[in-house]
Amino acid sequence: MAALCLLLLLSLSEAIDLRVPELPVIGLLDKDVILPCGFTPSEGFSTKNLSVFWKLPNQQQDYGFVLGEDLQENQSPQYKDRIGLFHEELSKGNMSLLLQRVRLTDEGIYICFVNVQNSSSASVSLLVGAPFTKPTLHLEPSEALKPGDQMTVTCHTYDGYPEANILWQNGDGQNMTENVTTSQVANEKGLFHVQSSLSVILETSDTYTCLVFNPVLQEVTHASLTVTGQHLSFPPVVLWVTVGLSICLLCLLVALTCVCRKHLKQTCEEEQEDAGNEEHEENGELKTAMQPLKVTSAGEDDDDAPDLE
Repeated sequence: MAALCLLLLLSLSEAIDLRVPELPVIGLLDKDVILPCGFTPSEGFSTKNLSVFWKLPNQQQDYGFVLGEDLQENQSPQYKDRIGLFHEELSKGNMSLLLQRVRLTDEGIYICFVNVQNSSSASVSLLVGAPFTKPTLHLEPSEALKPGDQMTVTCHTYDGYPEANILWQNGDGQNMTENVTTSQVANEKGLFHVQSSLSVILETSDTYTCLVFNPVLQEVTHASLTVTGQHLSFPPVVLWVTVGLSICLLCLLVALTCVCRKHLKQTCEEEQEDAGNEEHEENGELKTAMQPLKVTSAGEDDDDAPDLE
């Protein structure tokens, strides 16, 4: 029956101007989606003269509405109780298909066939997407990291569809494409678990961001991790030894300063005392030197005096 109707529709010469989206329709997993298809009906249009068929992807059976009757018996088991037309909108030229509780297997090309005295067909592409969970980041090793150490940051995200595009960025927003390893594995439901690892040399401090892009939903989820190198991360024993040595060195410097000041003071006092002794000795020598000169002068005067006798 369906095949005969399709041949009849395609054999008619004149075509209806069907309106369908040029871009693929995006369906969320487990949500309802509408595949648009419609035309502008002429005056006096009646659904009693309308035949509509939707060719479903990879299915031998079609779903349709023929001459005012809904062909429920032709529903494929995969789509049973999940597809339908908007019967109250048919008279307005709305031939859109409602698809409920979208599955991953619903992806594909849907063809809308319409016949009202003349016929036409148009295709609608359906893409199915499922959002990924917010990524979680893990650092290995996670302790006692110092600048220059090799480390690995791993990003996990789950239950998305289709496969994701993974991008790593540093704190400056620059893309990091080297030393990145990514694997994507589908579970029994067809949803993907993504694991991506970034190996880097730790600098003083940096932030690493994992961005998960869903190409169908055009959504980006991300998570960031800031890693700081511990410059003064000493074991307790080494720390106490360092503190003890510092205290001993400080005490030694204080003692050395006191000894130097005392020695300098003593040296200054000795120099002052020596200077005073030298001055005293010079004064004594000068006084001693002047006394003989006076005696000698007196004697010479006596010798030169005339003898009165």
